[in-house]
Amino acid sequence: MDEEVGVYWVQEALTTAVVLAGPLLVGALVIGLMIAILQAATTIQEMTLSYVPKMVVVVTLLFFLFGFMLQYAIDFTERIFQFIPTLAGAS
Repeated sequence: MDEEVGVYWVQEALTTAVVLAGPLLVGALVIGLMIAILQAATTIQEMTLSYVPKMVVVVTLLFFLFGFMLQYAIDFTERIFQFIPTLAGAS
């Protein structure tokens, strides 16, 4: 396996990680920002106020996106397993 192939698989792994984690992180970021603005506007400084809405948003996103996320992870894993025999043949 040469450097190009190694870089390709590292790039694919990082892309997969971003695609799988990105929507959840963006959802938590957006709701956290909205709550921070609400807290600043109302002078409510309760630290635990942001945790429950963030958890609700993340669970809701997981509920709706889990099928896509699972299929994306399965496709990535299948591509890795299909690549493994080419490593044995290359040596």
